[in-house]
Amino acid sequence: MEIYNSSHRVVLALSLLCLLLALAQTTAGPAAAPATSGQRDLTFIVVSDTHYGLGGAEGDRVRTELVDEMNGLPGTSYPISLGGKVGKPRGVLHCGDITNDGNKEQWDAFVKDYGLSGGDGRLHYPVYETFGNHDGGPTSPIRQGIRQRNTRRVGLTAISMNGLHYGWDWDGICFVSLGVAPGSTTHPYDPEYSMEFLEEVLQKHVNKAEPLILFHHFGFESHSLDWWSDERRIQYDDLIKDQNVMAIIHGHAHIPLIYQWNGIDVYHPPHFRQQVPGNGPKNTGPVTHGFFVFHITDDELTVAERRADGTWGMTARKSIKKDAPNDNTIMGNQLNIVHDEKAHAAGCGILKTDWQ
Repeated sequence: MEIYNSSHRVVLALSLLCLLLALAQTTAGPAAAPATSGQRDLTFIVVSDTHYGLGGAEGDRVRTELVDEMNGLPGTSYPISLGGKVGKPRGVLHCGDITNDGNKEQWDAFVKDYGLSGGDGRLHYPVYETFGNHDGGPTSPIRQGIRQRNTRRVGLTAISMNGLHYGWDWDGICFVSLGVAPGSTTHPYDPEYSMEFLEEVLQKHVNKAEPLILFHHFGFESHSLDWWSDERRIQYDDLIKDQNVMAIIHGHAHIPLIYQWNGIDVYHPPHFRQQVPGNGPKNTGPVTHGFFVFHITDDELTVAERRADGTWGMTARKSIKKDAPNDNTIMGNQLNIVHDEKAHAAGCGILKTDWQ
């Protein structure tokens, strides 16, 4: 008969424990990544055409009010047409015309309000900006500022060779910033090879089933068509027509819009607008602005217009259907859009209403 003292028992217990842990690690393998299915709950904000430097003191007041409205949004009830409450935004996308004149003073005012990471400005969330036609050319403080910020922007998965365009991933969705509009090089409004950058991203970082959200300044509605060529739009369409494009987001159009271009859902958030006073001095009239709030789950995408005065405007909803548990391809979209009376009065529009 063998007799073990207490020290033997401790050694034996520890040996058995180590063996069990080793077996568990061997059989379990590497820790599995969280499944995408049932996990996506993504909220983000899209703003555009802030035109820092425009509108005098009233413009400055509304731009500050706009940021404060974003900060206070989590927990706010959505319009009845959508239901639920706004979650904490993952970040804010800015579609360009950050400034009105492309100068450093206006850029610095934007940086003071929006910061970069969500902890270094008035805004509480990270910001992802691109440039518009009002933001100057390749050597402007705005484009140079974006290049410099991209070296510090957290979580990017791709940056263009010139440092200006970039992409990142949120919950299995690839976001790509494409400047004033996709293109190679031209004058004026040089896109600085954003088309080539997008092509590289699609080849190296995205499979055809992965959802894409693309954003740039010029769009496809009537106001934008003269600002970039048909040839560029055809090239853009050829590049993305076989991809799973969930949305294209742009600025420039002056009024909030939701429409389609070649079967792709397109979104344009509110624009800085100032009424011209009857006989008063310039830049003293009332200013309006707003932004879009996107919420994406595994099953649907919703959009709600939020105004700087704290009221809701137009809303939209579309279903996202999947063929298989790991397939994110959008199938059979149905986009339902609701306008309120105030939105109609403000000139909000839909260019097409033929979603089926």
